[in-house]
Amino acid sequence: MTADVRKPNDGAEALRRALLDAALAAYEDAGLSGLCAEGRWEAAIDAMRALDLSSLAAPAADLTTSLAPIITSIGAASAPPPSGGSVAASAGALAAALTQMTAGLTAGRPKYADVAASMEHTARQASALASDLLALVARDAAAVDGVAVAYRMPKATPDAASARADAIDRTMLAATEAPLEIARAAARVAELAADVAERGNRNAVADAAVAVLLAESVCRASALTVGVNVGALRDAQAALRLEHDARTAADAAGRAAARGIAAVEQVSGRRMRPPG
Repeated sequence: MTADVRKPNDGAEALRRALLDAALAAYEDAGLSGLCAEGRWEAAIDAMRALDLSSLAAPAADLTTSLAPIITSIGAASAPPPSGGSVAASAGALAAALTQMTAGLTAGRPKYADVAASMEHTARQASALASDLLALVARDAAAVDGVAVAYRMPKATPDAASARADAIDRTMLAATEAPLEIARAAARVAELAADVAERGNRNAVADAAVAVLLAESVCRASALTVGVNVGALRDAQAALRLEHDARTAADAAGRAAARGIAAVEQVSGRRMRPPG
């Protein structure tokens, strides 16, 4: 006789876990408030009734399946795009999505009712930044393409050489502004994720910190690209402004990263940074 081995339904398991977590959290909070056993059970039932299960109805995303063709196409590309900028923007969008997810794990939990509205707002901001960063993938790729086209322009005559130089300068400016916008968006993601790490669901603090560190890396990488590209600009004042703005974003992301790590250290009781 063959045993009937059934594959668990991921959606059903997620619903069961969400209901159980909400009930246990409410039961615990009610006990801390001094309610009797009956009152604690009523609070647990109310928490289950109030739980928004709409976000749990869809199956969990399979990152391996969805990202595999993208990874393959990037690795197989013989020339940019995609460039460092568009890949950085893609990673920034993932960091924003992770921030949105961790904020959502806080909103709606009775234990975190005092920050629920703030976390809902953070989730919406992170979602908007994810969309912005996805748009910047295309913007950066188009800018890189523009530079390549400009460098292929003819330069046999003085007029042609002048037109080519103007086109290169114009497209290099666009190719510098795109990573600057990526750096700014990533810095904002890092700040939002640090807020979640500090005030959100303690069970998701490491996930929020991962979002912070990923966003910081994206920001610093994009600022590096800005620093390289400004050397090709003829407008020295524009170059200084762009480099300064990129450095400002990177510094902000660095401060957010320190906050995220500190939040993990506080929850875990372990030092996550090397001394010095």
